[in-house]
Amino acid sequence: MRNNKNRVYLAIIAILFTLSCATIPKNFGPERIMPSSILVIPPMNDTVDLSAPDVVWPIVHNQIIARGYKSPPIAFVKQVLLQHHIHYAGEINMYTPEELGKMFDVDAVLYTTITDWATTWLLVYASQTVGLQFVLKSAKDGQLLWKNHYTDTERGVAVNPRQMAALAIGAAVSPYTPMARRVVDIAFSRFPLSNYNNHR
Repeated sequence: MRNNKNRVYLAIIAILFTLSCATIPKNFGPERIMPSSILVIPPMNDTVDLSAPDVVWPIVHNQIIARGYKSPPIAFVKQVLLQHHIHYAGEINMYTPEELGKMFDVDAVLYTTITDWATTWLLVYASQTVGLQFVLKSAKDGQLLWKNHYTDTERGVAVNPRQMAALAIGAAVSPYTPMARRVVDIAFSRFPLSNYNNHR
């Protein structure tokens, strides 16, 4: 009887393991050809700060370049998108990764979504949060190659009136660029270096 129970438990564990593995996206590996060129499209903005995409886009693009991938310059991407009457990041979704791949002659397309971008302060407490989501898809067949989502928050507490005043000013004017860079660096910390960079 005990052996039967053990077999049932093992079967359940095997099923759960199979289901959990099925939800893991295919990453770069021997079963997929690693892209040598990646199009970094304008970020989607799920926040109320309209300036956020202008900060995030070049940071993400520079990250891809630093890892050795070929990537069309942002100015060129803007020009081509305007030629196709695309004025907003959301309009890019009208095109499939395959269509964008042909449009820009790239192997993969990187989609970025700004999920958090806010500064909050209340009396003696202030916080600044940046959250970014990344999805990389093949421009050959639209398959998911890689994805990640990372959010970071900085907090501050004041213990006297002078610190309270400095905290309030800092919460109002503190730039998001350093935090955005940190979020991108962490999110891409395990993103592989390009083979193109290693063999040219």
